[in-house]
Formats: sequence, C-alpha cells, structure tokens
Amino acid sequence: MQPPPLLVERPLVAVAVGLAALVVIANPFVLAYWARSEARAKGSSTFDVFLYMQLAVGTVHYWYVRFARGDAGPRDAPPTRRERLAGSYAMAVVTAFVVGAILSPPDPITQVLYFLPLFAGSFAAAYLVASTATERRSAATN
Repeated sequence: MQPPPLLVERPLVAVAVGLAALVVIANPFVLAYWARSEARAKGSSTFDVFLYMQLAVGTVHYWYVRFARGDAGPRDAPPTRRERLAGSYAMAVVTAFVVGAILSPPDPITQVLYFLPLFAGSFAAAYLVASTATERRSAATN
C-alpha cells in the first residue's frame, strides 16, 4: 500500500498530518487523566466525569467551571499543575478544531495545517487562563 501522492510530494504536509493525528489520539488519554484527578479530588465517579468530558461541550463546560469560574464544587486540594496542563490540552484541542473549521477553507489538508498553530496558541492561552485563575483564587483564600 502506497501513501497518497500529496504526502509523498510534500513531506511537510505528511509531518503536519502525523503531528495532528498524534495530538488528537492523545486527547482521550489526557481526558482520562484529568477525569481521574478531578473525580478523586471530589470523591465522585471517574467514569461519569470521563463520559461528560468526552463530549466537546462537556470539555468546554468543565474547563470553564473548574478553571475560569472556579466554582466546580469542593475539592480536597486545589488543581495541580498537571491537572491544569491536562485541562488546557483538552480545551486547546476543542478550540483548535472549532476555530479551524470556521477560519480554514473546506479542504481537509488545509484544515490539518491550520490545526497545529491553532492548537499551540489555544494551549498557551488556556493554560494562562487556568494558571492565573487558580493562583488568583488561592491568593484570595489565604
């Protein structure tokens, strides 16, 4: 089985497709870690939290309530750096897909090429919001 001619003629497109696939394939594992951490800190079911986060709307809502608004309920401890990274990763994947679908032409290769820079920018912005909101709340409680 030979790869498509476009991927052979343009190796950078092949690299972009591979990286985008890696980011998307890693997302369920990141969501599973985030759901497990959240459920353990709140004493709830990991399975229920994971199922809710699997929906794109659930990921956005959970991230907004946990990090941006900061009132997702009582926890044993504030979110760790890893939890903020996992939440920001999941949020960045959703944001990059939505913004890429709006901005890019309806060509799948172009959408994949838009995905990587949009993911990087969304990840940085989401982590910045998550970390500053967490620090602001921890300073307010002290």
